[in-house]
Amino acid sequence: MRQLDWILDWIQSEVEKILQAEYYVGVDLGKKQDYSVIVVLRKDGEVFKVVFLKQFKLGTDYSAVIGYIKVICDKLHTVIQVNVDQTGAEYFVEDLKKVISVPVGGIMLTVPSKQEVLGNMKKMMQDKKLLIPYDEDLIQQINAERFELTKSGQIQFSHPAGQHDDMLWALALACYATRGTVPPGVGVVVLNP
Repeated sequence: MRQLDWILDWIQSEVEKILQAEYYVGVDLGKKQDYSVIVVLRKDGEVFKVVFLKQFKLGTDYSAVIGYIKVICDKLHTVIQVNVDQTGAEYFVEDLKKVISVPVGGIMLTVPSKQEVLGNMKKMMQDKKLLIPYDEDLIQQINAERFELTKSGQIQFSHPAGQHDDMLWALALACYATRGTVPPGVGVVVLNP
């Protein structure tokens, strides 16, 4: 019986840690051609770990995405920031703010802001502060993203025809929500399932 009590105490302490952890959410919106995707990062000490990734079916109504985000924020208790790609869906952020009490950042993904958002994620990866599970689609999207230097000196990002980068942008937006909290280091860490 003592061993069972110890196991139950350990489970309860682990559940409390999970509920008290800090979470950061990134949302990339799509509807007809692109997918809507939600990525949740959990802060574990000095690193941020992808703990949830949801890609919605094409055509999913934005109200369903908002409802999903609300459930995530209600269940996790300590969501610090939700960042949303509001390019072409400015009203989404306003509607989301009405249903959750978590700070929501609406980001217009322009050429300069994409460079800043992906640059932040790249730095987290180089500093070994981002743990990514081995998800074949996510890893493929990260590896397939293309960049080109424009005449104005900015970096323009794109993905190959017939492919998607929605998971990549949701992850990058979640990472961007953590900015200012990532100390320096070196390298990339990928977790296997």
